[in-house]
Order: sequence, then C-alpha cells, then structure tokens
Amino acid sequence: MPALRIPTRPLVRPPPFCSFVAVIMLGLLLTTGCSTYTDHTRDTQQAVVNGDIERGVHFLNEHLEVENLTEQPADLEGQKTLFLLERATLLQALGDYASASRDMIVIDDRMEWVDIQSDNADSILRYTYSDSTGSYRAPAHERLLLNTMNMINFLARGDTSGARVEARRFDVLQRFFLDDGSRQIISDILGFGNYLAAIAFEASGQYSSAVRFYSLAYAHGTWPEPDEERLLDLLAFTDYRGGGLGDMRDRLDSVFERLDSHPRPSRSTYREKHQTGDTLFVIQTGMVPYRQAERIGIERALRRSHRSPHVHIHLTTESSEQALKLVSMGVLNWLNTTSLSYDGIPSKRSVSLTVDGQTLRLQHPIDLASQVEESWDAIANTALAAAISRAIVRAGVGQGTRKATEAVARQSETLQGASSLIGWLVGTTVQTSLAAADTPDTRSWISLPSDIYLVRTQLPEGPQQVEVNVGGRRDVRTIDINPHRFQLFNFSRVR
Repeated sequence: MPALRIPTRPLVRPPPFCSFVAVIMLGLLLTTGCSTYTDHTRDTQQAVVNGDIERGVHFLNEHLEVENLTEQPADLEGQKTLFLLERATLLQALGDYASASRDMIVIDDRMEWVDIQSDNADSILRYTYSDSTGSYRAPAHERLLLNTMNMINFLARGDTSGARVEARRFDVLQRFFLDDGSRQIISDILGFGNYLAAIAFEASGQYSSAVRFYSLAYAHGTWPEPDEERLLDLLAFTDYRGGGLGDMRDRLDSVFERLDSHPRPSRSTYREKHQTGDTLFVIQTGMVPYRQAERIGIERALRRSHRSPHVHIHLTTESSEQALKLVSMGVLNWLNTTSLSYDGIPSKRSVSLTVDGQTLRLQHPIDLASQVEESWDAIANTALAAAISRAIVRAGVGQGTRKATEAVARQSETLQGASSLIGWLVGTTVQTSLAAADTPDTRSWISLPSDIYLVRTQLPEGPQQVEVNVGGRRDVRTIDINPHRFQLFNFSRVR
C-alpha cells in the first residue's frame, strides 16, 4: 500500500515591507500606555487624604526600592528625587523631624529649578514632557518651600542652628527669584518663609537679622499675631529702619511712623515680653492640585496657546494656519499635554485649634494651592504653543513616511493595489508613535498641603492638652511647654 501523502503548501515568506509594517505597529504598542508620576503616586496621595500616613510612606519606600526609613536610595535619578521629597514631607507629618530634615538636605543638594519665564522652547518642552527620563526640575515656589518646610523640621526639634542654615538658603533663593523677575511667586510663600526665618534668628538671640525677616514677612502679609507689638519693639531696640527691603519698605511706612512715639525696650524686656512661653502652632491641611496627563484636540490647544505672552516665539501665524490645515486633512487631531487636577482631593474643611479647652483664633491660611495654580498658569499655555509647533513637524514626518511607503508598495506585485491604504496606515502609525512617545511630565510635589495655618501664642509652663480638628477628624496631643525657649508644634497628619 503506497504511503499516504499529505499535500502541503509551500512556505511563503512575507514581503520585507510587511515585516516593516509589523515592526512599526509593535513600536506603537510599546510607546503608548506608559505610567506617569501621577499614576505611581496615586496610592500615596489617597493614603494621605485618608489620614493613613504610614501607608503612604510604605508606598514611597517601594518606589525608592528601600525597606525602611533609615535607608536612602542607591541613586536619585529620574523620579526618585521627588519620591524622596514626598517621603520627607510624610515623615514630617509623622513627627520624625530628624529623618525628614535628613532627606530634605539630600534633596536640596540635587534639586534643580526651571525658569518658567524663559522663552526657550526646548527648556519649556523638557519641563512639560519626557516624564521620569531626566532629573526633576522644580518650579520656583517648590524650591523655596523646600527650605521653608525644612525650617519647620529644625524648629520642631529645637535646632535653631539648622533652622538658620535653611533660612539663609531661603534668603539667597528669594533674592535670586525676585531679582530675576519671577512674578509667579505669590506673597504667601515669601511671607511664610521670611516669618519662619525671623523666628530662627530671634530664637537664637540674633535680633538684628530677625528684624529684617520679620519686616519682610509683614510686608508680604504674613503676621499671625494679634498686633504689631513684637515688630515695633524689635524695630525700636535694634534701630532697624528698613535697609535692604527695597520696594517692600513702602509697605511698612505706617509701622515706621509709629516708632517715633513707641518706647524703646531693652533686650531683657523684649525677651520677657515676647519670648516667654513663645509657641507657634503650624497646621497643614488639604492637598495641592496635581498634574495629570490629558489629551486635547488641536483646535482647543491652539485657542489656549494664544493666551500665552510668548506664543509669538513658539508658534507663528503661519504655523497656526498650517496646524488648522493638517486638522482639516485629518493628519493632526490631538495633542498629549498636562493639566492641573483636584480629582480625589477633598474640598476645604473647617479647621479649629484648642489648647486646654480654649479655642485659639485662626487667621487666613498660607494658600499653597493658589501658588501651584499661579505657577502652572504661567507656563501651561506657553508649553502648549511649543508642543503644537513640534506636533506640526512630526505630522510632516508622518506625511513623508506615508508617501515613501506608497512608493515602495507600488513596486510590489502583492501590495500594489493597496499602496494608498498601506501608506496611510504606516504614515499614521509613525506619526501616532511619535506623539505617543511624548509622555506628559506629571511630576510635582503632590504631598504639599493646600493650606497652612500659623498660630503664635504664649503659653504657661507645663503640660497642655492640644486638639486640632480638621473636618471632624481630630489630632489630640499633650505638649510640654518650656517657658525659656521657643517651641514649634507641627500638625499635618490629619489633612
């Protein structure tokens, strides 16, 4: 019986061109769907919102690839600098001020900042795209807040020497940013930093330095005290008359006018009057808005980009018309970008502070949320203009690839009839891959509070029962007042 022969088809290898298409499609899959910083920190953010700070620290340690709080990552590339900053902020909330200050000092040596007033398109694009591929570059307000928040760490520990170091660093930076014309820094941030800097020098007995910082804080509108007696007394016995304040001197004219009739206290009188039982409560609540990836239509992006004062630098009238033409052709439809979001963040909550049954008055808080919005508004539209300009170039690359592909396909007997379709497919794939590779940079200091309340008071010696209530959630502690030194108590566990 003859052997059974099973007919087989000859092996047909796909044309090299088909392999090329497959590679491009694979590339598209590999360059889309990348997780952003916001995705990585969502669990941490929700843990903070829920008051579970320990769990938030656990998530951050996983991202830092360390097992406990005493460890620091082997490297601080990409997102890790910011992860470490988030951890330091949560360690402050837990009252581990030594670990928090240690981490913030490490960050201080590595944190770069971005000049968002720059008209350099490459600089702006690097700030808003290429998430996690480069070192984190902070906006000016975050750079200032790093030293300000570390002053809290040192003052809470009673380390006035460390606090003075942070105060000097803050002062150097505020001078730089203001001289540079960076108007996106709001008075709340400057007032807050200068007020803590003043305390650092006052608590050390360095009154001549303290008075300038107090004067700047008052000029910026930060004065969490019932009257101006502390400032008047300090001005009187130091004979300070506003040197080095520049234009801010005008905001203290009414205070300086009162000095003519104000008695001059001695140093010992000042200490007894203002520094006995001297206590500052710092209450941090809420969460600042965070950056998230967003896909928007080109026409909407064009409308928003024209609100930028620098739009003429990045996007000419001819480029805008070209973008609209590409939209009408179906070649350029959308853009990956970044926006601010409050999703998952609770609205403002009522806040109260009670000490031994007595409710203390809370003044208007330091508004960090408004600072984040102000800084983002200063660059968002300019970034869109620069991104649209680059998208136009990439659309041109896609169009060129489409024409080249059609020409190759027409030379193939197998693909000749579908050359237009294949050309469109490959051209669109290349263009989409390039656009998808632009991962919006959603990195920002997400664990910052939206509001910070400062309450300055003088308390009697001994134990005091303190309760901070934030929207019905309570943080109750017993503190021990030493009347002979300044004491700061931070509350940021309950947001």
